[in-house]
Amino acid sequence: MPASRKAGTPLFRRIAAFLLAAASLLSGTANCAPFSFHTLPYPFTDDQGKTLHLSDWRSRPLILTMEYSECRFMCSVTFTQLKDIQAAADEKKIAIDFVVISLDPKNDTPAAWREYRVRRGVERDNWHLLTGSEAAMAEVAARLGIRYWYMGEHLLHDFKVVRLNAAGEIEKSLTVYGKDPAWLLLPAGQSAD
Repeated sequence: MPASRKAGTPLFRRIAAFLLAAASLLSGTANCAPFSFHTLPYPFTDDQGKTLHLSDWRSRPLILTMEYSECRFMCSVTFTQLKDIQAAADEKKIAIDFVVISLDPKNDTPAAWREYRVRRGVERDNWHLLTGSEAAMAEVAARLGIRYWYMGEHLLHDFKVVRLNAAGEIEKSLTVYGKDPAWLLLPAGQSAD
């Protein structure tokens, strides 16, 4: 192999650095406009059988996440965090809606979500448990950056809760359980201290 093609040569390193920089610019979101979840065309069905779109929350801030009614591990953690966020919102007198979108559209019927709501002790009107099509679920998960996979018969997924601003854009993301829930309610760039 000629010296100019060996991995340790300066020319090879410069070319590799250029290709990595170009790839990150082409695939990254640094130069892209923020995405609005309000633009997603998919209909969702809530636990009461009502058809809704994410655009129904236009002009209102929103807490958004994904889980499914039969989840026994991560969804318990997610739901506990959501209830903590609700308690912080109540304490600060912040009116905000919570939307949970199903990762299991085949099984999360309105009846399954109603049972889940009772099991989790969430009867408030500002909580919305939604199921959409497989395509809707996959796109929302991709846009949120929530990975999901099967291990045998068990559906596993990432922990992620986001706050959307009134324009439907992600303003803050919570990806670590145990962070102060009030942080998610504060304007971008502001800490809970």
